Amino acid sequence: MKVFLITIIAAIAGIGLILMLWGLIEASLLNVTRTKINAGTGSGADTAASDLRILYFSDLHREFCLIPARRVIRIIRKESSVNGLDAVIFGGDICIGRGKVKRGINYLNAIAAACRELNIPFMAVTGNHDCGAPAEDLGLFEFDNMDGCIKYLKSRTDGRYIAFAGVRDHGRRNRKWAVPPKPSAGIEYKSYILLSHNPDLVLHMPADLPFKVDLMISGHIHGGQIRTPFGLEFRLRHDELPFMGVISGLHKVNGIKVFISKGIGCVFLPFRLFARPEVNLIEITA
Repeated sequence: MKVFLITIIAAIAGIGLILMLWGLIEASLLNVTRTKINAGTGSGADTAASDLRILYFSDLHREFCLIPARRVIRIIRKESSVNGLDAVIFGGDICIGRGKVKRGINYLNAIAAACRELNIPFMAVTGNHDCGAPAEDLGLFEFDNMDGCIKYLKSRTDGRYIAFAGVRDHGRRNRKWAVPPKPSAGIEYKSYILLSHNPDLVLHMPADLPFKVDLMISGHIHGGQIRTPFGLEFRLRHDELPFMGVISGLHKVNGIKVFISKGIGCVFLPFRLFARPEVNLIEITA
């Protein structure tokens, strides 16, 4: 009996060690996803010419990110040279500690420098971990901060505008859900695309919003980061969409298409399990 118990304990310890080692390895295995999204009412995104082609990444969490900036830059350069990029977008959460925002400056500014060289707009919204960071620190980042702003990008197919709007994240405590900014009067656009760090915003849209949000692009959930049986990891996060089966990828919630990235960094430990870090190549048909 004693030998049997020792064997069981050793087996459990061995499996735990293997999972820990794999978690460290997986956190450094960057995946590049490719998604076509029809932001209109039709269903022909797979065949229609794309209006925009963007690269999206989120949840840097610089303290526990094992993906170096040069790898992201290499992907940006490759995709720009092959089919072009109309924008590079960062979805928020620069660092874990609010007082350590400067740790992410070199990372994101290296990407900004590559975007300037390639003449690609670099946009971003702030995440819940960025909430409360000193404004002077956020001002050191060389991206277009889209919190509460709208930027109009021209379609590749017909030159018409596509509205990209952003909202600020107010953090987990005393949660306030931001209202998407109203489009500029007199500007016609094909689609309204909302950048929100937390995808749960789709469940808290004002009922009387005077315009239609066609697509939301978000991060925040990390794909669970450490996937466990029965979704136990989500019971610690207090997010809503995971309990509806919406964790990552493309979904439709309350009539709005929502794309959720798994992000590139980690929270608490540089460790992922069955939720590889990713950057996302998104082709949008408006």
